[in-house]
Amino acid sequence: MILTDGTTSLDYFETFPTDIKSVGLSLSGGADSALAFYCLLKTLSDRNQDTLVYTMHGYDTYRTVARSYEAADAVYEYIVSLFNIEVPPLHTFAFYKNKPVGKYEWFFPNYIYLKNKYNIEDMLDAMTLGMPDRKRPNWNEDKYDLTNEEVIAMSKEYPLRFPFATVDKKFIAHQYKTLGLSDLSALTSSCTGDQKLPCKKCWWCEERYWAFKSYDGYKIRS
Repeated sequence: MILTDGTTSLDYFETFPTDIKSVGLSLSGGADSALAFYCLLKTLSDRNQDTLVYTMHGYDTYRTVARSYEAADAVYEYIVSLFNIEVPPLHTFAFYKNKPVGKYEWFFPNYIYLKNKYNIEDMLDAMTLGMPDRKRPNWNEDKYDLTNEEVIAMSKEYPLRFPFATVDKKFIAHQYKTLGLSDLSALTSSCTGDQKLPCKKCWWCEERYWAFKSYDGYKIRS
């Protein structure tokens, strides 16, 4: 399947290898990774392709009220229910943000663990560009930001695939509308605050509203 917003087109899923036997996907519970998971399973289902998709979710134990793994579980269950193909259980792991290190320093050991345990041939991350003229904060927000150019550079630096590294969240929101995925959107969570309702202040809430004209649709969170 080719994703487009009328201006930009992505053929990652259209050209996804037919001979790959296993692939990993980071499933955050947010809109970007949920769309990647949906597109990947739809591609495999349409082709009747025998490829196992291993999903993983890392959650910050510092957040005790808003638990991201609940959104990831809901997204996983919903998407898997749409397709009659075998999908291994979601692999969930915990971490605690007590050191000023980046996201991939927490996640990468788990990427390697899954890759080695299940002989995964490729790993996907659904990171997108940020809002125009707005620096995208890294997890260590008080130290440095990621510019769009750095996001693209990361897609070349890490041994991961970033199918959405050249598009922003408005492109993602357009796909939800075009593909009729409002129910899936309602399960996703973007806010990084630690409360039930979206904080409407963090960069991720601002980005969500900028693209979707709404905050989290996450049903459990509300």
